[in-house]
Amino acid sequence: MLNKNKEIYNDDIGMVLLKTVNNPVELNFIENLLDENNIPYILKDPASGGYMRIASGFSIYGTDILVEESTYEKAKALLEEFPWGE
Repeated sequence: MLNKNKEIYNDDIGMVLLKTVNNPVELNFIENLLDENNIPYILKDPASGGYMRIASGFSIYGTDILVEESTYEKAKALLEEFPWGE
């Protein structure tokens, strides 16, 4: 059963929102963390954020990191090991 706080993206794979980041360093760190743990993910930029990230390296709108529903708990546990901005 899905947590009410998780946004579900209806597609063939069943992607869920892991985290929205506004910092390119944090985004890069999370991408590397997911890659190292063989967790597939998709980056989704709202509005024109994708173009901004390509042109300037970051988006003022933030970037959504989506993972497969089946890997959500593992990915969430990995992120909870790090004190983001605390």
